[in-house]
Amino acid sequence: MRALLIAFILGSVACCLSSCGKSGPSLVIAVNAGVEGSALKAAAQQWAEQKGIRAEVVELPYANLFEKEMLDLTSKTGAYDVVMLDDPWFPRLAEYLEPLTKDPDSDFVQTCLDVCRHPYKTGAYRALPYVGNSQVFFYRGDLFDKYKIGKPDTWAHVLDAAKKIGAGEKMYGYVMRAAPGNAVVADFMPLLWAFGGDMFNSAMMPTLTTPEALEALRFMIEIGKLAPPGYTGFNADEVAAHLLQSTAVMSINWPAWIAAMDNPAKSNVVGKVEFATMPSAKNPGVAELGSWLVAVPAGAKNKQSAFEFIQWATDAERQKDAAMRGNPPTRTSVFERQDLREKYRSYPVQLESLKTSRPRPRIASWNEVENAFGIYLSQANSGTLKPEEAMQKAELEIRQILVRSK
Repeated sequence: MRALLIAFILGSVACCLSSCGKSGPSLVIAVNAGVEGSALKAAAQQWAEQKGIRAEVVELPYANLFEKEMLDLTSKTGAYDVVMLDDPWFPRLAEYLEPLTKDPDSDFVQTCLDVCRHPYKTGAYRALPYVGNSQVFFYRGDLFDKYKIGKPDTWAHVLDAAKKIGAGEKMYGYVMRAAPGNAVVADFMPLLWAFGGDMFNSAMMPTLTTPEALEALRFMIEIGKLAPPGYTGFNADEVAAHLLQSTAVMSINWPAWIAAMDNPAKSNVVGKVEFATMPSAKNPGVAELGSWLVAVPAGAKNKQSAFEFIQWATDAERQKDAAMRGNPPTRTSVFERQDLREKYRSYPVQLESLKTSRPRPRIASWNEVENAFGIYLSQANSGTLKPEEAMQKAELEIRQILVRSK
């Protein structure tokens, strides 16, 4: 009875595609409600029409998708045949996913493949990479040219340029996400890595009170002085809005916002924003990976069809179709297509960023760790806590989380 109830709840928001009137087996797919999920939904409709089967897509907001998938996978109700998941969720859900029936080919970008293996990089493949998200550095190329400033290749250079251009143009030199939780952690990780720090040591113990980690946080606070008031409550929407309205010079953001920069209906800076890989400091700059994956739950009712679908949906031709809808691909050959490079001028930078990107730590408790860490980072940026105090508190709480999760 409980399994039937869970399956009913999970399937209650399912929408049946145009082929749902057909008889025979069905494929139920859980997707993120957004551009990533829209592309997969379109692929599912095409697949259903080709195969003459029914396909149902359950679209869920990001905040609910993990909870629903976690409930289905751990209870093994088989409500979903295919799940779409953010790569930081993979370590928590991997044991409930079916290993792939065949290994993926080498056209996939290696960083995207690595997060599909359990354990990370070495274990069996339990997913395929569908969306090749990695952070990109956005900057006003026209203003860098005006002030005869070179490409923002180091964080010291970024800070100097933010001061000079911001003062000269009477705009904010930099804008970033510093809202508690995922937002501030996402903007902090490239700084942490560039300044030579890391979240954990080889024994998976937090290392947030090292000189390198503290230097990264102090730098974040320093460049935050050049950001708009209230940036400690900003997420991606607010950051993008400042760039689009020409009130800020630079930021880190995700590829989903690139198209808007050249859209006259949304942007005051058409053709003026350029894109680069992450700036360096002590170490080379590295972006945070944010790949979306597709996988088959161990409890899926139609595994064979599900595996055929995810292999088909991630092939080069379907990746091209998804790219035309705004999804960054995970295949090198698709990034290198001339027609797509003519449509998306940022593709060379996106591919370079993706190839060198780093995932968030591959621990099952990452969601809880990130939430706790993000609170202290945001408080440090707001001045509520000193950098040393924020990192000490974060390290202590993260240690407690890791102990509880064992």
